Amino acid sequence: MTLEVRDVKFKYGKREILKGVSFTVPDASFCALLGPNGSGKSTLVKVIAQVHRAASGDVLLNGQDASALGRRAHAREVGYVPQSGEAPFDLKVHEAVLLGRTPHFGIAPRAVDWRKVDEAIDLLGLGELVDRNMSELSGGQQQRALIARAIAQDTRILVLDEPTSALDLRYQIETLQLVRRVSREHGITALIAIHDLNHAARFCDQIVLLHDGRIVSDGTPTDALRSDTLGDVYGLPVKVQNIDGYVEVRPLVDDGIEYRI
Repeated sequence: MTLEVRDVKFKYGKREILKGVSFTVPDASFCALLGPNGSGKSTLVKVIAQVHRAASGDVLLNGQDASALGRRAHAREVGYVPQSGEAPFDLKVHEAVLLGRTPHFGIAPRAVDWRKVDEAIDLLGLGELVDRNMSELSGGQQQRALIARAIAQDTRILVLDEPTSALDLRYQIETLQLVRRVSREHGITALIAIHDLNHAARFCDQIVLLHDGRIVSDGTPTDALRSDTLGDVYGLPVKVQNIDGYVEVRPLVDDGIEYRI
């Protein structure tokens, strides 16, 4: 399913956060949404997930206006993974994952719904945690449970808001590998808001770079990650090079000061 964002604007009060954002993620592609803090990444993700309503502009799913869909119909098309701080803390892990199936059943879950839950739990390596409360889990474990919930939802578009921020390096890599594999093997279109430029370049097909509520770059990692553009956006000099077929971004260190992007 193709995801199209067309001239989307959003405000918090009088403060304009998104200033006419437009881009398209092709069917079954994995797109990274990059940008410094305050650039509008999480706000844009929430607009696409219909957590926030845009002041103007459209989000289209295969050309259909997403806002015209009912909440239940939208949830069958778009799976949303919030940041771990938004986890349903009063539920056990298997109950939290089951929430992903609610758009698909009526009063009670069916056998197929529990099968989808079990498959998602196995995929995220949560088997030993199924009977624990979400509030008992680490931030990284909570995040994996939220991703499992979205996988169980069985949608055609997956939207993730900084899902690797609470994970250690191993689970960051495993999560990105998982989303890429799910996208390719199941034909799911995925959009991930993320901070790590090198992870985005390694695992994603498309990069959309935001700065001050506007898109400044959109394309493949090679096309979108340019040293001059990144230097302007992040406020420090960087070197972009191709290593073994992958783009790598390195901040230029001066006078012993270390920078993180």
